[in-house]
Amino acid sequence: MRPLTYDEIDTIWQKKADMELEEAPQLVEKMSKAQPYALSYLMAAGNELLIPSEREVIFFMGVLIWYVIDFLDIELYEITLDYLLENEEKNYKMLEYLAGEPDSEFMKTVEKIMERYNQSVFLRYVIERIMEEPKKDIEIIDNHLGMIVIYLKTFLDCIDSLT
Repeated sequence: MRPLTYDEIDTIWQKKADMELEEAPQLVEKMSKAQPYALSYLMAAGNELLIPSEREVIFFMGVLIWYVIDFLDIELYEITLDYLLENEEKNYKMLEYLAGEPDSEFMKTVEKIMERYNQSVFLRYVIERIMEEPKKDIEIIDNHLGMIVIYLKTFLDCIDSLT
């Protein structure tokens, strides 16, 4: 998929970021028909590791990621559960590698990864939105932030490679 720009992501994201509660079921229903396994993945992500508010963030932001792709009418093949889990495993390995990096090299390595990542703007945008959640009184435990990002990056990886 072509790299999306910050402006196009933001313009589309903001259309639904503050949606009324009544709008959510319609959007989720549409996604469930187009990407049933991805929706299930987002609903189950972090089930045993994260607190409910963090799982809600993953679900809501995952649906918004999909909404951006759908709004842009980008053709996306159906994402299978196996493909999601395969990409999740790759991201866990990347996280383990980063955990072993010396503090002095950590940020340099992260920047190198982001430079090579096709959807780095989209991922940075999502991370910015996650960082805003505590300001909205949505609880996110500091050491859980990486896991939230891993689940959403996994979904974004699948989207990027299947368009």
